[in-house]
Amino acid sequence: MRKIRTFSNDTELVNERRNHIVKKATELIARKGYNNINTRELAMSLGMSTGGLYHYIGSKEDILYLIINFTSDLTTQALARSVTSSDGQGASSRLRASLKIYLETVENYRDFHNFVNHVMLSLSVRDRKIVYEAESRVVDYYESLLRSGIESGEFRKHDPKLIAHNIVAIANAWANRGWYLKKYYTLDKYTNEQTDALLAQITSQEKKPSGNSG
Repeated sequence: MRKIRTFSNDTELVNERRNHIVKKATELIARKGYNNINTRELAMSLGMSTGGLYHYIGSKEDILYLIINFTSDLTTQALARSVTSSDGQGASSRLRASLKIYLETVENYRDFHNFVNHVMLSLSVRDRKIVYEAESRVVDYYESLLRSGIESGEFRKHDPKLIAHNIVAIANAWANRGWYLKKYYTLDKYTNEQTDALLAQITSQEKKPSGNSG
């Protein structure tokens, strides 16, 4: 993890200030775009001087890094809650519970997810790696869950890695296209219908090839 310069020795205060900076910066970037804002404008939106802002960060690029890292941490925390909330349940129940928590996290922090998705192509190789690692943790979590369902016989054999990637795509669709999807779906309805469709796919019996007899 990259070290960001600060002139404060109070770790708790630094984390508090940086979380505030991340939230305000994301709101500002969502309205104007990352390349169209400067640290002075951001400092004003925070009610701080530019010097006060630089007390907790070293550069504008640090803000980008903080947003990416914050989004990554949100995903990791959501997965941890998924494990706790569905401990001891079957694979289908764990999948349903984890998707609910995952999509609720995406909804609550849509600006962060959208920002990271939209700036991916302009990120440095180092910062792209942070995003890839965060998504890989989600894919690995769901791939493991799906494999456990296959091993227990609850799910039929399929490509768990591909389906795990599809789950991430379902979440990204809500983040990126929520403005349209919300015309037809509440978050609960979207989550339930996507989960039902996914479970129907992986719990149904494989069709045997038809052929002429005799």
